[in-house]
Amino acid sequence: MANSILSFDFTKSNSPTKTILWSGLVAGVLDAIAGVIVYFIFFGFNPIQVLQFIGAGIHGPEAIGGGFLMILAGAFYHFVIAYVVAIIYFFLFPKIKVLRTNIVFMGLIYGLGIWLIMNLIALPQSNIPKAPFDINLAIIGIVWHMILVGLPIAIITSKYYSKEDEAVK
Repeated sequence: MANSILSFDFTKSNSPTKTILWSGLVAGVLDAIAGVIVYFIFFGFNPIQVLQFIGAGIHGPEAIGGGFLMILAGAFYHFVIAYVVAIIYFFLFPKIKVLRTNIVFMGLIYGLGIWLIMNLIALPQSNIPKAPFDINLAIIGIVWHMILVGLPIAIITSKYYSKEDEAVK
């Protein structure tokens, strides 16, 4: 059994659904870990407060002091976003040739795009309490979204399509 677990390669799925589930899960978990670490360093938030903060995007500032339901809501919203960006990349990948030219670079650019859309469009429209711009937090956020969100989605998605391409040959 240990050998089967060690030989399991989640990046080589034979199903679009499994590929999307894996890429969204990996990106969501890595993003959550980074968020917890960074928000602890910058604001002293614990993991529960980070999830409540995410919940505040929909439910407003009262979610930050909210209970278990706001923790669940924050986790739910976080993974919905991770899966949405995974789905978008999965369906764009075969249609936009440049995504297949350099998987690592395109994944990093996708992560940058995710950060830009979240921070310049989504978050300003949300109910999250406004905070002054912090260049250090922005740089860290950009890097973590590039490496821990965009890159895993691109790699896992490309593995699926490369396997599909091999089947066609």
